[in-house]
Amino acid sequence: MTAVVNDIAISYTDVGVGTPLLCLHGGMGIDGASLRVPGILRLADCGLRVVIPDQRGHGASAAGDPACYSHETWVEDARALLTHLGVARSALLGHSYGGFIALEFALRCPDVLTHLVLVSTSAGPIQVPAAAVGSNEELCEGFRAIWPRYFSGRDKHWALFDALAFSAPAYNAAFTRELLRYDLRARVAGIRTSTLLVVGADDWYRRDIEWLAGRLPNATLCVMDGAGHFPFVEAESQFIDTVAEFLTR
Repeated sequence: MTAVVNDIAISYTDVGVGTPLLCLHGGMGIDGASLRVPGILRLADCGLRVVIPDQRGHGASAAGDPACYSHETWVEDARALLTHLGVARSALLGHSYGGFIALEFALRCPDVLTHLVLVSTSAGPIQVPAAAVGSNEELCEGFRAIWPRYFSGRDKHWALFDALAFSAPAYNAAFTRELLRYDLRARVAGIRTSTLLVVGADDWYRRDIEWLAGRLPNATLCVMDGAGHFPFVEAESQFIDTVAEFLTR
């Protein structure tokens, strides 16, 4: 489906009926295919309405002007998509870089949120690459080189990698501009939304998630054994059960 929000076309998947759950993919530079996997989509079988957009500049969504790519714009797009869908209040899930955007959303639009689910993410600061990438193909090959590190088990889930679309302009905006000023550590204690923190036991963001668990006033922490950066892939059933119970209890 496609919605025109903030004068740009946003492509999204909308499955299930029930409690709304807006899911923000990571990257930046990879699209929502990273979340269109059974470990996320099957949440629709648990009384949830699962909405997964390709964020501005990614996948099937319009590119627009890369100069406008920013955390603020990505937050505004997410908020406008909920309005377009007629959703006054929603749960919000953010994975990896999508968690950065979700945290900013929670600070900017707390009245919109019923719950917050943060998966394999951080409040900052983030170490960023030294240089921009020159093309989508170069970005694809860069991700290909590090892809095995995202998974704890022997299965490196290359079929998921092959489903991804890559966007060098979005990656460059995020990693050479936006992340240079991303640091919410002094502000997260003000997030009162009920929050579920999920991380794989072998993910490099585990320390960041555990730090958030000690700072967010209404947080529940779940560390999933046998999983890396994609716990909804490597610990699919546990992830579904944990998130569904949190959102529907």
